[in-house]
Amino acid sequence: MAERALFLSDEWFGLNLGAASEWPERPGVDCSVNYEVTGAPDGKVHYHAVIHNGRLAEMASGKLADADVSIIYKYADARAEISGGDHPDLAYMSGRMKLEGDYGRWVFGLRPLLDSAEYDAFRAALAENTDF
Repeated sequence: MAERALFLSDEWFGLNLGAASEWPERPGVDCSVNYEVTGAPDGKVHYHAVIHNGRLAEMASGKLADADVSIIYKYADARAEISGGDHPDLAYMSGRMKLEGDYGRWVFGLRPLLDSAEYDAFRAALAENTDF
């Protein structure tokens, strides 16, 4: 991954898709997520992601009408996580990430993905190639 992108930009959403393109299929690991990042330099940012069979199938600005979960971050906490900080589980447990909706789908249903070496490599690649 040689390209760089500004955090929360459309290019950054594409960077996520590219970085996740090698994830192996994990049947039944599905979740749709709306993200809200408050306090970003240009104001509040809404974006979404769709994970289907353990693969990042979609990521773009805007909200989904029927997302399984919604995740809310303050900009500083979202930035810290992307730049190599805490795993999303730690951000949630410490209150730096709020989760609304199908708690079980996120916390337990995505476990095969969030605990994988591929996800760790994805996070490292994003940290290295994101501009803030």
